[in-house]
Amino acid sequence: MNKQKLGALIRTSLRYANPQYTEQARKKGKSGATLTRSLILQFVFLAGLFTVMYGGILFLTDFSRMPGYFTMYVGLFGVLALSQGISVIYNVFFESKDLGAYLPLPFQQAEIFLSKILVVMLTVVPLVLPLMVLFGLTAWQSGIVIPLAAILGIIGFLLFLGIMLFVCALIVLGLTRTKLFQKHKKLMTTGLMVLSTGIAVIGVLVMQNSGHVDYSETGGQLPDRGILLPFLPVYWAINRPFSWQGLLGWGLLLGLFLALALIIKVFFLPRLYEQLTEISTAQAVVKRKRKDGQTLNQLLRSYNFQLIKDPNLAMQVLSSSVVMPVVLLISSGGAVRNLFDNLPNKLAGVTFAGGLLLTFLSANSTSFVANIISLDRENYDFINTLPISKKDYLKQKFLVGYLIQAGIGIVMAIVGVVMLKLSPLLAVSLVLGTLVGSFVMSLFYFARDHRLLMTNWTSVTQLFQRGGGTWLMVIVMFVGMFVGFAAIGFYAVAAMALPFAPLNIIVIGVLLLICAAVTAYFKTQFWNKLDTLDWQRRITLSKKTDPDKKAPKKFR
Repeated sequence: MNKQKLGALIRTSLRYANPQYTEQARKKGKSGATLTRSLILQFVFLAGLFTVMYGGILFLTDFSRMPGYFTMYVGLFGVLALSQGISVIYNVFFESKDLGAYLPLPFQQAEIFLSKILVVMLTVVPLVLPLMVLFGLTAWQSGIVIPLAAILGIIGFLLFLGIMLFVCALIVLGLTRTKLFQKHKKLMTTGLMVLSTGIAVIGVLVMQNSGHVDYSETGGQLPDRGILLPFLPVYWAINRPFSWQGLLGWGLLLGLFLALALIIKVFFLPRLYEQLTEISTAQAVVKRKRKDGQTLNQLLRSYNFQLIKDPNLAMQVLSSSVVMPVVLLISSGGAVRNLFDNLPNKLAGVTFAGGLLLTFLSANSTSFVANIISLDRENYDFINTLPISKKDYLKQKFLVGYLIQAGIGIVMAIVGVVMLKLSPLLAVSLVLGTLVGSFVMSLFYFARDHRLLMTNWTSVTQLFQRGGGTWLMVIVMFVGMFVGFAAIGFYAVAAMALPFAPLNIIVIGVLLLICAAVTAYFKTQFWNKLDTLDWQRRITLSKKTDPDKKAPKKFR
């Protein structure tokens, strides 16, 4: 394999992985090696941020004596890598549509596959890098010297990540090869999206509910949890690498890695060109149903729901809006279940605040409501020429976006209710907090989409990167998460110590006042300004039919 060709392919795929950031860097005068270095630094920054913020929590536990928690974290990040890897591999391999540029060039199929899978790795690594900290930390806690522990952590992490990515590649390449996928590309891609999201949610739920231990049975000490047997060989390899169990663990990891690589090389690489071409050129037959007698608002709502049916968009939205918040909810919820078998009703205000935090974590620049205006593309400019109220048109868009965002929030709230076994009062409080928070966050991101409107985009990634892009989104999410959890923890302690009614009335009242103030701000600064634009447009249209007609004083 030619290293120079492989390097060129990797540099090209890096530019496709984040086209909006690539374009921004080029506008700053970056090109060639400088541009490549800037793109790599973006991934390094995200990886470092995630590792420091999440990996730091791992130092609080002695994993050398707790194989249950070790295997839980391996499983947690494993399903996260699996769910993210499926969507990223599909996007990089089948949505980039850059195969035509490679066909006349002397590249081997193995080189193209390896370059793309390395770019996928760069995209997934920031989310699972705490695993390397976990492996190295466990080896050190087991009495291994730091340099050797670090080496074991790196090797174990690379093998485990490689296995996860090979499994993702087998799922995607295997499914896209079927005639059913090629015939129903849109439907099957949606199924792939549901599969990737379901893997994370169901997998984490199963892990969380499989090893609950009551504190009362351990004398108040931090108990270990049930061991997840599929990941036990990884623990052997890291905890006692030179014992017969450890050698067996390393053998299983290396053997599985090589077996998956061999399957891909033998059964998929020889037909990679043909498979990518077939999927890229496959056209599904779409039959549209005509509905008569609909009102304008019904037509607009139906049109907006059609906009969000794009599988690539839905896959990326759900992976960022659902997977990460659910993983954080469930991973923190285990500690809550250990501390309380049944949460008291005195925490009703806490669960309301928890609903607000939940919507903060799920609403971001990749949400449906944050992009639903720009999804119009050139239709938005055309609709502005029609004699319909722009405010009414955008209200229908906002309604659809809010309903979707609220639906996502309620699903996560239900997961929290089931996992924490909340009482009816706490469940209602959590759902109400989710609904209120969804409305406020939807207002913010809907107005942001209008302010950063982009109708000439070619990839949804360009929409996601507006206004600071991935860096800012990750920073805001993690800072908000830590501040929010700290505030809710302080509130929970106060709620348990102080009288129920006065404290909850005051706190919930303050939270509702803040939400009302935000709503009033956007009503004044966004919706009322749309009224002004509608008046100005009506005046312009009326002047075309009646040139002598003058505008009212307040619009002159």
